[in-house]
Amino acid sequence: MEPTYSLQSHLFNDLGSNTYRDINIHNPLHIQHPPNGTSNLPPEPDLPPYQNYLDDETSSPNGDGDPNSIHLLVPQDCAGFNLGSFFVRRSAWTDRLLDIWWDPVFYEQKHMEWEHKEQDALEYVYANQPWIRKHVGFVPQRKINAFPNGACGDDLGLPPVGGCKAILAEAARLERIGQSTAGLDFRECGVKGVHYQEHERDFLVNMAGCEWGRDCWGEMYNFRQLSNRLNRSRWEKVKDWFGESWEERRKEKQKKKE
Repeated sequence: MEPTYSLQSHLFNDLGSNTYRDINIHNPLHIQHPPNGTSNLPPEPDLPPYQNYLDDETSSPNGDGDPNSIHLLVPQDCAGFNLGSFFVRRSAWTDRLLDIWWDPVFYEQKHMEWEHKEQDALEYVYANQPWIRKHVGFVPQRKINAFPNGACGDDLGLPPVGGCKAILAEAARLERIGQSTAGLDFRECGVKGVHYQEHERDFLVNMAGCEWGRDCWGEMYNFRQLSNRLNRSRWEKVKDWFGESWEERRKEKQKKKE
């Protein structure tokens, strides 16, 4: 939707502000963290806790707190991890994760149980192997993988006054003074927002689930046209303004004749 954005300026140059490490901030899968037992889905509290042998970083909700230690960056939608867009850092840790993630003994034997395949596999590994958590970061869905209306429910829109900027600033103020943000109406703002917002000029849109009762081609065409309109040059905007003005005057003259 926004071809002029670079990933560096949009995301990577400020990972501290654009990501979060603590899955409890937005946890549709109800994964236990810090882990206790195996964090199965749903959790099994009677299983022995991990705390006997986990190091401090793995037990911490925020890992080591350093954004530069993030090796896997994943968005979360209304149902959990979403791999429509995700990023990995080239590292020994990533090689180890990919080897486990795609191991035929691990992955292929569960393909009948895991409806979403590699997505379910990653959720399972995150839930049951705490060593990966300290290098995993999460990014709001709209930042890199916004959905159209109809995917993950209906678009709730933006707050009527001030948009996302105002509501997030108010949330930050309440957190600083130790008050709850539960009463705020975030709508599609913050980590739980998933639907594309034209006013916010979201980076891209993913036609998730369009083959199930929606028109894939129609949605792609409409968003392509919207992207072209939003990214017009100054000359194109002036030219379109003259064309639209002339068309309005022509219609007015036609009405007067009638």
